[in-house]
Amino acid sequence: MLIALCALGLALRLGVIFKTQSYRFNPGAMEHDSIARGLLHGQGFSFGDFGYYGPSSVQSPPYPVLLAGFFTIFGEATPAAYAAAMVFNALVGSLAVWLTYLLARTLGGSIGVGLLAAAACAVWPTQVYASNFVQAIDLIIAAQTAMVVLFYRGVRTGSAWTWAAFSLVATLAALTEPVLLPIAAFTGILILFWRGLALRLRIRNAAILLGMALVVIGPWTVRNRMVHGAWVPIKSTFWVNVWKGANDYATGTDRLKITPEQKKQLEEQLLTADDRHMRQAGADEARQYDMLTPQQRSRLNGHTEIEREKVFQEFATQWISAHPMGYAKLCLIRLGKTLWIDWDNPKSYNVAYVASRAIIVVLSAIGLVLAIRKRWSLLYPVLLIGSCILTYSLTLTAARFSIPFEPFQLCLSALTLNCAYISIRRPAAGGAVAAASSGQGT
Repeated sequence: MLIALCALGLALRLGVIFKTQSYRFNPGAMEHDSIARGLLHGQGFSFGDFGYYGPSSVQSPPYPVLLAGFFTIFGEATPAAYAAAMVFNALVGSLAVWLTYLLARTLGGSIGVGLLAAAACAVWPTQVYASNFVQAIDLIIAAQTAMVVLFYRGVRTGSAWTWAAFSLVATLAALTEPVLLPIAAFTGILILFWRGLALRLRIRNAAILLGMALVVIGPWTVRNRMVHGAWVPIKSTFWVNVWKGANDYATGTDRLKITPEQKKQLEEQLLTADDRHMRQAGADEARQYDMLTPQQRSRLNGHTEIEREKVFQEFATQWISAHPMGYAKLCLIRLGKTLWIDWDNPKSYNVAYVASRAIIVVLSAIGLVLAIRKRWSLLYPVLLIGSCILTYSLTLTAARFSIPFEPFQLCLSALTLNCAYISIRRPAAGGAVAAASSGQGT
């Protein structure tokens, strides 16, 4: 059944990719595209912005390097190369279906709950649609889900190999998505106090995780030190993101506030799956960078990423100091957009997206209460997801940031549905037994 569900998930993801054919005109590759081209032309891991082109850490290395490989095989920036990247995403997304089943079982769910969660992951609109972009979303979904599964298996079995697998996945996940770096580092401390393991096993596991971090993340951090002249663990975009989320035009995301006219036009197209109306509305074009004043741009133009980070740090800290209540309000807005939807993102104006987000939020909230009552193993996933949500709330969020949390939410939602089914079935079964015992049934 799991194989069938993974096959279904793959088929749906491939169907969306080749139905929309976004690889022909809008692959959504962001900075990955430019960096991959630079790698092909011998310019190293470089990116250009504000009139400067040079060594960059604007993105983490895994996906641009992967995309450069597809460019090498299928042609630079060709539809075939973008399609290959999306097919790769779909394959990873189908793996996430299996991992969602393992997650449900690892946390404490029954086989039925696990299969229901896997089925939901196979068909859930946001999970399916994630493969349709040349981005690392599917990789992050799979890695984040595997982290929780391997963590619990590592501490329950005491196996050094299982913990080494966790350490590899955790460090690769952090290298791909830096928001996971704090929880990966904290795990090294947490494991030292894990009472279910002998002290020597705790020390061994902490050493394995530290060693894996030095092997996987260490070379990239050293490279950043060499090219930037500063210690940058993974990405050099912390302060620019803080500024994007803390300025006079901030909405909590990189997008600007949608005007009432744009919102009305988008709401009229809520039931359509075609995104051409978004471009016609002009609501998906403006970004926070567009609101920089000429004076601010003059301080940024021609400078390296690290120099620009210092300038953005000045912009952000000055604004937060002058508007402490405004910053607090934006933190709450970012929290709401992370947990719910980004109402300033035109792509959110789609009935399938809104309905799927509403269903998963409600069902997983109920499921969380049920999981606590049933003593599911929730500590590590709550710490992991909580650290991510806290970071997004304090800095910057986006609609795609909540998608890697969905396998966990689908497990909780499956528990809710399973408990509802059992509660409905039991009275019906009890009624049938009572009728039979009184001679009113056969």
